[in-house]
Amino acid sequence: MTVLRARPLETSAGSLPLGAARIPGTGFGVDLASAGYREDEYLVTGSATAWTYDADLRAVPADTDVRYTTRVLIRRPAEPARFNGVVQAEPLHPEYDTANTWRVLHPWIMRTGAAWVGITQEPRIAESMRAEFDPVRYGELSIPTSSLRYDIVADIVTALRTRAAGLWDEGPDIARAYLSGWSMTGSFCRVFLGEGFHERRRLPGGAAVFDGYVVGISSGGAAGAGYPGLSDDTDQPGMGDRRRTIGGHDAPVIELLSEVESETHGPVLRPDGDDPADRYRLYQVAGTSHDSTGPDQVTTNQEQYRRRGLPVPSRRIVEMSSDARLDFVARAVFSLLDRWVAEGQAPPHADRFVFDGERHGDAVSLARDEHGNVLGGIRTPWIATPVARYHPHSTPVPGACRPSPWMPTVEPAAMTWLAGNMTPFSAESLDARYPIAENYLNRYRESCLALLAQGFLLWPEVEPLLVAAEQRALTLFPEC
Repeated sequence: MTVLRARPLETSAGSLPLGAARIPGTGFGVDLASAGYREDEYLVTGSATAWTYDADLRAVPADTDVRYTTRVLIRRPAEPARFNGVVQAEPLHPEYDTANTWRVLHPWIMRTGAAWVGITQEPRIAESMRAEFDPVRYGELSIPTSSLRYDIVADIVTALRTRAAGLWDEGPDIARAYLSGWSMTGSFCRVFLGEGFHERRRLPGGAAVFDGYVVGISSGGAAGAGYPGLSDDTDQPGMGDRRRTIGGHDAPVIELLSEVESETHGPVLRPDGDDPADRYRLYQVAGTSHDSTGPDQVTTNQEQYRRRGLPVPSRRIVEMSSDARLDFVARAVFSLLDRWVAEGQAPPHADRFVFDGERHGDAVSLARDEHGNVLGGIRTPWIATPVARYHPHSTPVPGACRPSPWMPTVEPAAMTWLAGNMTPFSAESLDARYPIAENYLNRYRESCLALLAQGFLLWPEVEPLLVAAEQRALTLFPEC
């Protein structure tokens, strides 16, 4: 890693970071101050290696000294002594530089005293931020080629962990750092592991930069989306390439999938692993879709673009939107990962989905029960005690879907293919399953507590699920 130079960016009412934790006076974002947190933004300049493939599709340097300037967002306890030593790092998503790990994890991060770091790594959004969104604030941003992204992310977290460049000057040292991503940035993590960056990038003393990984809603069997390769300008490893399947590393890796990604994940399935050199878990969450990662209002990026008159996507589905919460399970999964690293406590295994053998292109349908709900996987309360059919794919409202400039899928049907929906059971079906409301509520509570005991839910997420069930019962069961 070269020497980095960091410059803090001032924040004012007229100049907020893209993806600021909160837009004052609106319902967008998270109030950090009420949780005792602060937000800092930096421009960071360094140089990194541009990577390419040789004739045998092996990663080789194309240029070892390419200069870049990226931006880094850090959210951490305002009182340094409250920091618990854990950093959740994520490569920001190419679509509007969105922080999807923050969207999923922010309540858990703030209640445990952890820190979050988001790193701009995609050349196209860096150029948009520089030229369109805020040329004054981001005029220096420069990521010349997409193959720099892996070293850029590793550079930033290395600087944090070694207290370089002024990015981490206060409070306790960083004891553990995790890398995670969702969808396209989940695939970033897969490539980071598959192309040897985990082994290549080390701290002084030889420890890995990252102590563990969560690969979220990314299927290694999903052609270019699942393993995009080193850069936009190189070929991608073929569908049978071993790099698409998570291999063994000296850090644990958890893949966390919804039903959508699981449909194409069959060719890269592997057993769970407990060997110190190959710690691995696959968790597939029943009744969830690609877009079940929490409320859109948590992140502010698209609203900031919209307020500047720049294009933002829109999408409406014909069906009733799903109320599934993959993010509730994800917080528990990250807690399991941290215990695995910090205490050596191996997380539980979980049942996997069952395929029914019906093929749709690269996807294979998942087996479902008589009501249409998936079989296998982590049995979420809305599937273990169902009042609706949950389906991972939806239908677009004609004329109501508009993609963003960075979205890889532009057809309305492809956009809504990622959105889940729910179809409530008929009154007759509810009566047969739950003779009285109390029967439903007791069974729902039992299913929540079962997941709590297994470690796939945490109590702060159980509480809102129980409240929502009670509110649902008032509608579904008139005698309540």
